[in-house]
Formats: sequence, C-alpha cells, structure tokens
Amino acid sequence: MRSLPLLLALFLSGPAAAQSASPPVEGRVITLEDAVRLATLNDARVLSAEQDTIIAAQRVKEAWFQFLPEVGFQASASKFEARYPFALSGVSRNILAFPGANQNLYSGSGYWYLPVYEGGRHVNTLYLAKAAHKAARSNYDTVRREVTLAAKESFHRLIMAQEKLAASIKSVGAAQALAADDSLGPWDRIEAEALLGESRAQATLARHLFDTGRLALLKNLNLEFDTVFRVEGDLQSKPLEVDIDRTTVWAMELRPELQSQTYRAEMDAIGVNLAIGRRHPTVFFAGDYELTGYRFPLKQNNWDATIGIKVPLAYDFLTQVKQKQAEQRQGTLKRAELQDRVRLEVRQAYENMLYWQREFPLRESHYLALKKLYDKASGAPGAALSRLRASKRLSDARLAHLESVTEHILAVAKLEWAVGRALDQ
Repeated sequence: MRSLPLLLALFLSGPAAAQSASPPVEGRVITLEDAVRLATLNDARVLSAEQDTIIAAQRVKEAWFQFLPEVGFQASASKFEARYPFALSGVSRNILAFPGANQNLYSGSGYWYLPVYEGGRHVNTLYLAKAAHKAARSNYDTVRREVTLAAKESFHRLIMAQEKLAASIKSVGAAQALAADDSLGPWDRIEAEALLGESRAQATLARHLFDTGRLALLKNLNLEFDTVFRVEGDLQSKPLEVDIDRTTVWAMELRPELQSQTYRAEMDAIGVNLAIGRRHPTVFFAGDYELTGYRFPLKQNNWDATIGIKVPLAYDFLTQVKQKQAEQRQGTLKRAELQDRVRLEVRQAYENMLYWQREFPLRESHYLALKKLYDKASGAPGAALSRLRASKRLSDARLAHLESVTEHILAVAKLEWAVGRALDQ
C-alpha cells in the first residue's frame, strides 16, 4: 500500500504528465502544422487536382493559338516513269508529271491559312478554356480544404486517444496495486477485482483506439504505415462569437464548390453559344507558294492568295442546341441544390460548434471543482478503495473535459470549412 499514493498522484496528473507517462515512442515529431503540410503535399487527390489546373492552363494557351494563322511548309522528292501526263498523289500535292527523260521531280511549298470570321467559335472556345481553368482551380481549392480538415481531425483525435491511453495505463497500475493489498475485506476485494477488470478493458480499448488513430493519421498524411512517429499538440480552445447570417453570406461567396458551379454555368452558356455558332459562315484568307522542277536549283514557281467563305449546312444543328440548353438547365438545378446544401452545412456546423462551446466550460468547471475537493480530501484518512474510486471519478472528469475541448476544436474547424475562411477570435 505504500506505492498507492504515488500511483494515485501519477493517475491524477495533468495532460503533460500523462503524455510523459505514456509509452515512449521514438521517431519523428509531427505537429498540427506538419500534419496539414504533409497532407496537402502527399495526398493523391490534391496532386491530381493540381495537374488538372496545369492541363487547363495549357488549354487556355491552345485556345489563344487559334487566333494565329496556320503556317507550314512541305518538301518532296519523287521518282516516276510516265507514258502520258498524270498527277502525283495527294501527299505530293497532286503535282502534274509529264513523260520525258527526267524521272525525278522535286517540290517545295509553303502555305498559310487564317480564318477572319468564324461565327465566334474561336472566341467562345477561348472563353470556355478560361472558365474551365477557373473551375479547375476551384476544384483544387476544394480538395485542399477537404484534405486539411481530415488532417486536423485525425491529428486532434490522436492527441485525445493518447491522453486516454496514458490515463488508462495509470488506472491499471492503481487497480493492480489495490487488488494486491492483503488488508482488503472480502467485499472490498470483489470490488477491487471488478475495478481491475474494468481498468484492463478500458486500457485495451484505449490502446486499440490509439493504434487506429495512428493509422488514420498516417493514411491522411500518405505516409508508410510502419512510420515511427509521435504527435505533439495542445488541446486548448476558446469561445467564438459567430454571426450565423454573416457566415452564411461568406459561405455563398467563398466556398470553392459554389464558385466552381458558377464557372460551370458560364461554360454551359458558352456551350450553347458554340452550338448556335455552327450555323454561321466562316470567312478565311489562305495562300500558297510553290517551287517545282526536275533538277536543282528549282526555278519554276506557283503562288496563290485566296479569300473564301464556308457556309455549313448541319443536319444536327437543332439537336446540338437543345442538348446544350438542357445541360445548361441541369447546371442551374445542380447549382441551386448545392447552394441549399451549403446553407445546411453551415447551419449544422454552427449548431454543433455552439453545443460544444457551451459544454466544454461546464465540464472544465466540473473537473476543477472535483479536483479542488479531491485535493482538500487527500490528507484525510479513508479506505484505499474509496480513494481509488474518487481518483477514477476525477480522471474521468478530466478526460471528459479534454474530449469536449477536442470536439470544440474540430467543430470550429468544420465551421471554417463550411464557411470557406478562417474565423477570427
């Protein structure tokens, strides 16, 4: 029984002492900032979304190239044998070949083609590429925010699991010391054994939750599952003054998902314009310059400059327009549904944050009051079983307080995610 007061003192120590009493883990130290940074650097969804932005940016450049003339050149050398004049294949630009002693034909040509008016198709293609680029960036921001939220949640829950594991280890030690006391009566020994069994079960569950939390954090950080590490952080939070109407307005303006839907609506409108533009004619300039001969240097040359118009006659014009208009209507419905979902997410996150904001100060005051009573009664005589029960109650109150703080931290993070920006204290 001489070791029981020491075990009880360790059992009732604060979070820092609880962490130091937990089994030491060697390896890298991961803080909250490290967790967020590693998650955004290693997550496959973030990396894929980043590549989407690169692809979209290159497509914008491609759309700009449509306004430049198409320029090219071609050189060919042909060997032939002719009994009468004929035209070479289309690969050789259908050059005429004539019978004669020379059976070699050389040709070089340059050409250019520039559409002057094409019904706005090039302009709308450029606008479409720009809107797609903005949508890709919004999707990238959305994925980053989701990954950041998951990293924060897994990090803080692992900190809480670490606290519970440390407390359960102390509980088992104190219960074992009490069960080994020979001075206990028959009824007290039954209760001591029951407390020991409960403590062991809680310690086993705490160890399981701790190991599960480590795997969850490693998964969110995309690290190897055999990585040896330990987390360091504080479970501290402060109340927030939040205006639900203002936060809802912020969410409607800042949520990347809504911005992406706005860009999607712009793309749908451009798609309708592109479909309508198919009926417009195309006015173009074109030119060629060609050198042809049987021997070098080539002296025979031809050139032409052309201005022309192409009038499309598409049978599926109306079907394409109706399809694009239907897609535009679908986008409008999806955007309205997303707006309702965002409002609901903000309201739910706000209500959850309010609950834990009211709850964690109550649990803190209850724990402090209980600790004050325990400290006052520590010097008073009493049975070891009663003291162990009291210390267990005090430890449960401390863990309940830490759990409420953890839930408030995560509720604030969830509300910030739902709003789309950080909330000031």
